Amino acid sequence: MSTTKDPLERAKQTLEKLHHQNTELAARLKEQSDLEAHYDKLHEQYKKTDSRLGKMLLRVGDKHSAVHRIAVDLGGGSVAQVSTELINWGVRALGAWSGDGFWAQNVDLLQGGPHFFMGLGAYILEMATRKDPTENLELPSTSREVLSEAAKIFSQLGLNNVVRALRVRWEDGKRLQTDAKALAGMQAEYQKLFTQYKALRDELEQAKKKG
Repeated sequence: MSTTKDPLERAKQTLEKLHHQNTELAARLKEQSDLEAHYDKLHEQYKKTDSRLGKMLLRVGDKHSAVHRIAVDLGGGSVAQVSTELINWGVRALGAWSGDGFWAQNVDLLQGGPHFFMGLGAYILEMATRKDPTENLELPSTSREVLSEAAKIFSQLGLNNVVRALRVRWEDGKRLQTDAKALAGMQAEYQKLFTQYKALRDELEQAKKKG
């Protein structure tokens, strides 16, 4: 047995159904709009990152070029060599001024020890404060590369001077020991000959008295 619904009730149900569909459609449109806005934002970020990455790749190519490496190596080496010579000149001047004082006695080590520690400290500090290129897509500037190379060579020059000074001191110490042994032997030989001389002299004197 079928029942016939009131036309107003059917119209009301139809309106409610249409309202529900409109609500779902509006939600979908809003979700699509949010997705489009998010896509536009990501696309903009991608374009910026792609642009920065392209510039970074160009800089990487430039920094690995022969001209750039020669400039960095020669620049850093020149700075390290000039600064080392200037400091060593000052150390030698202080050594001459101090006479037999601390500076004069340690002028060889002072021309290397401070260089090693200062150069090593500066090199470690520069490397530790560099920005990670994988995070910000930035490479160190040429000036930082030159300073890093200079600090590294400055430290190596200092270490080389210290090793040379220690080697010379060790060789001088061995030479002094050898000379001391030779001198002790000569003194013993002299004492032996002097004792024999005195004995012969005493015998001669006694012979003259008897004669």
